[in-house]
Amino acid sequence: MTASAADAGTDIAFRAVTFGYDGRDVVGPVDLDVERGETVVLLGESGSGKTTLLRLVNALAHPRTGTVTVLGRATTAWDPVRLRRSTGYVIQDVGLFPHLSVRANVELVPKLEGWTPARREERARELLALVGLDPDDVGARRPHQLSGGQRQRVGVARALAHDPGVLLCDEPFGAVDPMTRRSLQDEFAALTGRLAKTVLFVTHDVGEARRLADRVVVLHRGRIQFTGSVKAFERSEDDVVRALRGSA
Repeated sequence: MTASAADAGTDIAFRAVTFGYDGRDVVGPVDLDVERGETVVLLGESGSGKTTLLRLVNALAHPRTGTVTVLGRATTAWDPVRLRRSTGYVIQDVGLFPHLSVRANVELVPKLEGWTPARREERARELLALVGLDPDDVGARRPHQLSGGQRQRVGVARALAHDPGVLLCDEPFGAVDPMTRRSLQDEFAALTGRLAKTVLFVTHDVGEARRLADRVVVLHRGRIQFTGSVKAFERSEDDVVRALRGSA
């Protein structure tokens, strides 16, 4: 298979990517493909390089060597603003603007893209309902008037507002209580499956990886230690993988 054919269904690609500073690599070399519609979960201990890989995807960081490709184009060839609007981003502390209503938070990127008010409102209502929130109940509220789980749902809705090709998630459910977290994980898996979104998801929670991943990628000291299905992860005899399973 030619390289172009191999990449035809790939939404994110890392090719011989390294990242570092002061002449020292802390991540890489990394070679990884995320296929269209696939949820790849980056799993590993703190400092293993998981969040750095996300930041390389939306050009918040830049590789020292190698190439990161998003939706068929190297990140260095993208306009950074256009790249970030093409990749939804969901983080642990949500990052909602406290002075804006819930609906205005969801409408933010469509507004920047010049959508009409009526179209923005329709999209916000659609997405709030999609993530399990009543738009009439929560749309006019401020973020501080919502529970942690509700704020995370709004964060997901905002990330999806401009229908991005790729969704990046950095431990988005890490700050909520265990019961709410499990519910959010189940809803997120159903939602991304229904929308056929390409997802790169960071976590240090083995249970979360098991529930969400089409494929698990274990990072250790900045390098890929393991990549495979959840079943392959459960069977792996790799020492790092076994240690992660034992910590769950």
